[in-house]
Amino acid sequence: MRAPLLIALSIGLLAACSSHDASRAVSGPAVIEAGSEGEAESAVASTPEAAGHASHASSAAPAAAPVDSRPRIGAIGPHTWIWKKPERTGLALGKMRIGTTVVLKSPEPIDGPGCKGKWYAIEPRGHVCDDETATLDLEDPYFKALAFSAPANGTWPYRYAHSNGAPMYSRVPTPAEWEKAEQGFGPTNSWKTLGQWVVGHEENIVDDPIKATDEVPYFLKDNKRTVPTGNFHPATLVLKKIPAGSMLAFSKAFEVHGRVWLLTPDAMVVPADRVSDMKRTSFRAVHFSETDMRLPLAWNRAKKPIAKYERDGAKFRATADTLAPKTPIEITGDPIKKDGWVYYELKKEPGKYVGKSEDPNKQLDIDLVITRPASKVPNGIGADEKWLEARIVSGTLTAYEGLTPVMTTLFSPGKGGPPLPDYKFPEDHSKYATTALGTFPLEWKEKVATMSNEKGEPKVLWFTDVPHQQYLKAPLAMHVTYWHEDFGKRKSAECLNVSPTDGEWLFGWTLPQLPEGWNAVGAGNGNGKSTPVVVSAN
Repeated sequence: MRAPLLIALSIGLLAACSSHDASRAVSGPAVIEAGSEGEAESAVASTPEAAGHASHASSAAPAAAPVDSRPRIGAIGPHTWIWKKPERTGLALGKMRIGTTVVLKSPEPIDGPGCKGKWYAIEPRGHVCDDETATLDLEDPYFKALAFSAPANGTWPYRYAHSNGAPMYSRVPTPAEWEKAEQGFGPTNSWKTLGQWVVGHEENIVDDPIKATDEVPYFLKDNKRTVPTGNFHPATLVLKKIPAGSMLAFSKAFEVHGRVWLLTPDAMVVPADRVSDMKRTSFRAVHFSETDMRLPLAWNRAKKPIAKYERDGAKFRATADTLAPKTPIEITGDPIKKDGWVYYELKKEPGKYVGKSEDPNKQLDIDLVITRPASKVPNGIGADEKWLEARIVSGTLTAYEGLTPVMTTLFSPGKGGPPLPDYKFPEDHSKYATTALGTFPLEWKEKVATMSNEKGEPKVLWFTDVPHQQYLKAPLAMHVTYWHEDFGKRKSAECLNVSPTDGEWLFGWTLPQLPEGWNAVGAGNGNGKSTPVVVSAN
C-alpha cells in the first residue's frame, strides 16, 4: 500500500529535495543559471546590527577587533564559481555567494580563457573570475546592500516564513502603491491550509504576526531605493510574486507607514502580513561525548508520549510512566517477544520496558524504533574513517569514526520509504518519494541555498535559503528542514531531512570541509576526501 499513498505528492514535496543551485559547473558560462531571491550570504565582518546584540554587562570599553586588511574579492552573483585553474574547465571546486567575500592569495590579476575580466587566485585554493558575478570594489553600493542583508552564522542563518501569496517589492511602496499592486492577492493575514499536497510544509506555522525588530535599512528610507536592484529594472516596483506555499527567508523586520516589512537576502522587500511566521525546532541529536548514554537506544519518534511497561506475570502491562516524544532511552538490547509484540528492558530502569508491534506491515509507522551499534565497518571505508549510517525504516542516523559512534539522531526519509524491489530507474525515487539505497560519498556541500525542483530561477514553488545541504548524489541530499519537526517519520520527497541543529553539526563534521568565505565545496578535485553515507532500508 506504499505507492498508492503517494498520490497526493506534488511539486511542493519534490521541491524539498532539489536545489537549482546544487549541480556543479562542468564548463563555461553556459552552466550559470539565473539566480533566485534567496541568494545572499556574507562572510564579511559582522554588521552594526549584529554587534548591537552583544552584552552590555561591563562598562569597560571592549578591546578593538584586529583589522583584517587582507585583499578580498566579493560575489554579486547570482553564481560566482570557484575554479581549480584560471579557466572554466572540468568541475568547479566550489562557489561563492552574493554578499560574501573570499581572501585573495594575491591582488595581481591573471590572464586566462573564459573570463570577461581577469582571474584572481583565492585562499586556500582556486580562482575566481572578476566578471559580472564578482567585484573587487567592496564599497560598491549593491555589494554593500547584499552584505547588509547577510545571514547570521550558526544554526539559523535567517528567520523563515511561509508565503500566503505575497509580492516582492524593489522598495517600500506607499499605501496607495501597495493598495493598487496587491488587488489580486486577497485580504492580508489570511493564511489557510493549501491542502493535502503541502502536508508537512505547514507544520511549523505560528499564528502570531511578525513584529518589527529592526531599523529601516539605510538604502530603503523615505520610500526610495538608493542602491541598484541587481538584475531587475530599477523602475520595477513589484519584482515577482512569491507563490502560496513557498518559503521565505528574511534578515530584517522593520516598520514603515504602519506596516511591517521583511528584508530578503537579496535586499528586496516583502509585506509581513502576507506571510506566516514559523517556529524554530529545538530537536537535537545525542552526542556521545556529552552524555553517558550508549547504544543501543530506543527512540520514541512519535509526536505524543508512549507508555512504558512492566511485567505482570507472563504478560506486559502499560504503566502511567511514559517516554516523551522524539526522545531516546537506553535499552539492554535483549528483546522479549510476546503476543505479536517485542519488548526491551530499560537499562537504567530495571523491570520497566518499552515495546512495539512485530507486524512487518506496520514497521514504517510504529512509534518505537531502535538504534543499534554497527557490528562492522562497511566495505570500502577505512577502519578509522568518518561515515554515516542512515536507516530508512527506523528513520535513524548515526555518525561513526570507524566503529565508534559519535552521534545518533532521527531523520525523515522519503514519504514512500525504501524503494520497491522492482524499481529500475533513478527517476522512480522522485516519482514515488522513495529514498535511494547504497553507499554515497558526499559530492557537494552548500552552506545556504534555495531549493526547488525547477531549473534556473524558480517560479512555481521554492524553499528559500535552506541551510547546510549535503548532496549524496543529486538530487538526493541530506539537508536541514525548517518547515517541520517530525523527524523520524517519512516526510520528504526523497531526501534525508535533518533538524537545523543536527544539520549544522553534520555539515561541520563531514568532509570535505568548507573553506573560509566559500558557500559551497565539491568533493575531490583538490578538495580532499569525502565522507560516505550508507543508506539502508533496515
